[in-house]
Amino acid sequence: MKRVYNLIGIAQRAGKTSSGAMAARTSLIRHRACILLMSKDIAENTRELLMKSCAKQHIPWLVLGDKYEIGASIGKAYRVAVTINDSGMASAILKAVEAAAKEAKTMGVVEWPK
Repeated sequence: MKRVYNLIGIAQRAGKTSSGAMAARTSLIRHRACILLMSKDIAENTRELLMKSCAKQHIPWLVLGDKYEIGASIGKAYRVAVTINDSGMASAILKAVEAAAKEAKTMGVVEWPK
């Protein structure tokens, strides 16, 4: 997941993000967002509102770590929602999440045959 947070930081430095719940919603409404990233500890009403906007626009969304991890990845105090407004960065983040999920499935306790 460290690679995902690094990619979010790169997108922030390139000026291709909208951070915060209201800025993310505005980005979704104005058809700028390519992917929505939310924290695990986002308020339920805010989560539903953002997910409805994503469903209406056919935009993928992900739930990542807590709000402090997302905020630190973009150099801010804390953020509950971030949109990536560049399709190349969004696809790179999706690929990094898939790679992290595959790695998480392969890790674990392995029982050796007797």
